[in-house]
Amino acid sequence: MNSITCKTFTAQVNLGLNKGYSDELISLVKVKEELLSAQTKIKEDFNIVLSAKLRHCEILCLGQEEPSIELEFIQYPKFPSEEQSLKKAILGLTKMLIIKLEQNRIVIVFSDETIMLEQSETIDPKIQV
Repeated sequence: MNSITCKTFTAQVNLGLNKGYSDELISLVKVKEELLSAQTKIKEDFNIVLSAKLRHCEILCLGQEEPSIELEFIQYPKFPSEEQSLKKAILGLTKMLIIKLEQNRIVIVFSDETIMLEQSETIDPKIQV
């Protein structure tokens, strides 16, 4: 039995399942299709294999209650990559998903920084600021 060890790296991408700020839900099938397509594009563009864990969750914020997905990425020991390359690949994948899944805002949480991508400064009208 082999044992492969590498430096730990994790990242989480949180995205809502409402299309834009509507009540129209994005199906899990659609999320998976777009994720698999983006993973293939990242492999072609960056030569990086991004394995993702998908979890169902919910975003709650001052009146907003939105079904959501959390994608978790790790440094997969079978296909190790430089940390900065992994970050660029995950950022690229997230940029694809924000467009394909018609999201306004997606947050990426790395162990050392949090990046929010947004297409506009519009806030969900359900959030009571």
